Amino acid sequence: MPDRVTDACEACYDAHTGDCSGFVKAVAATLDVTVEGNADQMVDILRSGEGGWTVVTGGPAAAAAAAAGKLVVGGLKGAEQTTPNPHGHVVVVVPGPLARNAYPTAWWGSLGGQPGKNQTINYAWVAGDRDRVSYAAHDIAV
Repeated sequence: MPDRVTDACEACYDAHTGDCSGFVKAVAATLDVTVEGNADQMVDILRSGEGGWTVVTGGPAAAAAAAAGKLVVGGLKGAEQTTPNPHGHVVVVVPGPLARNAYPTAWWGSLGGQPGKNQTINYAWVAGDRDRVSYAAHDIAV
């Protein structure tokens, strides 16, 4: 069965490998979901539950929401990272395995770092950060 979120990630990936927030916005737009701002601003929106987002606690719950067909975004603000950065980081969670029973599969672009395609998020953040990622899910219109 095709997965609309993974298909959107595949369609948007090449054009947005150098920009995580641009990638998330492009994937969301493909699915008729509006996401605005840079990565830090997106994390604030995800955590607030505004705009149709529902907070999801932890990687396993994020993976389950993605498997249920929701658009799931994970993120961490730049100032909250082990090595503070002026830029936060966001990823799109997709159906797939959990690394170490904790880290869901995702896609992401990266400003100055390594983009990720269908990898678990333990490759998107360093060990000190990946357990502090916030997740939220958004329904996708049929």
